[in-house]
Amino acid sequence: MTEEDTYLRAKLTEIKGSIDRMTDLLNRMIEIIAKITEVETATSDLALAVAANGEKIDEVMKKISNLSVAAPTGSTTPGGGLADKRAVSSLQAVLENLESQIREGVIASDLAVKISEAADTIEQRGGTGQLVLKMNRWGRILKTYGRVDTISPTDLRKLRDDLKEWHKEVGKLR
Repeated sequence: MTEEDTYLRAKLTEIKGSIDRMTDLLNRMIEIIAKITEVETATSDLALAVAANGEKIDEVMKKISNLSVAAPTGSTTPGGGLADKRAVSSLQAVLENLESQIREGVIASDLAVKISEAADTIEQRGGTGQLVLKMNRWGRILKTYGRVDTISPTDLRKLRDDLKEWHKEVGKLR
């Protein structure tokens, strides 16, 4: 073998090694593209499932809302029927949700909106007018704060005390 043959053989070996590495790289790229396609398909399927679940949740929420509004008028027995107990439980749930908002230190303007919504819900579900008035009063007080102000510790303490009173009033409905 001549020197040129040896040189050509070495170059061909280098080229073959490069082609092998390139083939491996292409195979890995194909695998990655296949995985990306699988993930995109799964994401699309998941998005469709989420949309379907969202529609179901909306339907359930409408039914619950209809039941909640109808519940207080369902029974008028002196001892308190099942519908009355459901209504009271519903009112307590509204107050507990509000209590968690207060505990988390929500911004005053956001809490004003939450209290107003809770007052409306309680009014719709047959809560006492006095309770709704007290809640609306707090909504007006909290609206006096700036858009991003936190509630002063004094007002927060008073609000928590009033919330305890609201729980007692709802408890009396039992």
